[in-house]
Amino acid sequence: MTYSLGEVEALSRKAARGAGFSWGMAEDAGKAVRWRCNWGLPGAEALAGYLHARRDAGGPSDTSSAIWSAQSGTLCPITCGTVVSDRGALDTAVDLHALAWPLLIVPHVAWIAPKGSVSWPGSQLCWDDHLRLSGPLLTARADQVTLSTASKPDGTACQKIQRADLDDATLARLTSFAAKTYAPETEASKTTGAGAGLTDGD
Repeated sequence: MTYSLGEVEALSRKAARGAGFSWGMAEDAGKAVRWRCNWGLPGAEALAGYLHARRDAGGPSDTSSAIWSAQSGTLCPITCGTVVSDRGALDTAVDLHALAWPLLIVPHVAWIAPKGSVSWPGSQLCWDDHLRLSGPLLTARADQVTLSTASKPDGTACQKIQRADLDDATLARLTSFAAKTYAPETEASKTTGAGAGLTDGD
């Protein structure tokens, strides 16, 4: 079934929040999913896969160097994406060691680098005026991911779309995490909340 980009962004934002990320990081995650889906990439699938399998992934221990790694052993792409966005610019190439679901970080790099690339063994996404890709995208973990402002116009050109097609498994996973943001129902909410509740006059 297809959904508008706004619907996918809203669901992804709630799912990230339900998975334990702050609202600020969840906002970024939702916008990043929208960006990927707009380019016809499996953005929602990648987020759902990461949230479902996430264990001890953490943020980079030292972002002042050109090599990032996490004390936990695996870098979190949502945390790293926020760090990248906050930098405002990508002056030199950065190597990320053991990054989970590297597709998730691509929009954050594109937002601060009008020309650039994100690559990992066997796969690459590069852009200047257009986005091109090569290799598999739904990689659950890459030993090394390189963020760079160098863009080689290689690979298949992506075309922008306005609606995203979500499979049942992806929709179910995101919906399950999003549900964790809803307040539990109480007797008071049954009485005064949405719907007829106990005040139905019929």
